[in-house]
Amino acid sequence: MKLTNATEQALAIMAILTTQTQGIPASSMTLYQKLEMSPSYIQKLLRKLVVAKIIEGVSGNSGGFYLKKEIKDITLLDVVEAIEGPLKSLPDCGFLERAFTDFNKIAQNGDVIISDYFRKADQAWNKELAEIKVEEIINKIFINYQEIPKHNWNQLVGEG
Repeated sequence: MKLTNATEQALAIMAILTTQTQGIPASSMTLYQKLEMSPSYIQKLLRKLVVAKIIEGVSGNSGGFYLKKEIKDITLLDVVEAIEGPLKSLPDCGFLERAFTDFNKIAQNGDVIISDYFRKADQAWNKELAEIKVEEIINKIFINYQEIPKHNWNQLVGEG
């Protein structure tokens, strides 16, 4: 299983929003300039994060995006599913079912048996990601800091 680049990009957005000065939304221009992404593509990612109720947008001259939830309430699974959708590592295209059609009744369930192994692996993956909070990651990144550093990325990126 491989996540798309969009997941890494969404995690980068989350990192910026987590370190954005409280009360000042990060503009989409700031996000796409800092991450060197196309404006239309970053808008798609932001939209998915908004729909998942992880971030919120504010319109207007001072508009932008901010975290809707506390970082202690956001898991890696929340972000991954917002971008990639629910995990299903083995697609059901019917190939496995066709592979076992000429066998007896028990063997004809081969596709179900194989799919069940992947379903269990998917559940383990989801369980692991659901236990990892953004707060845990950020605290580990900034372990040598008294608190999580905050920046007004709108000004810093505008200056750079």
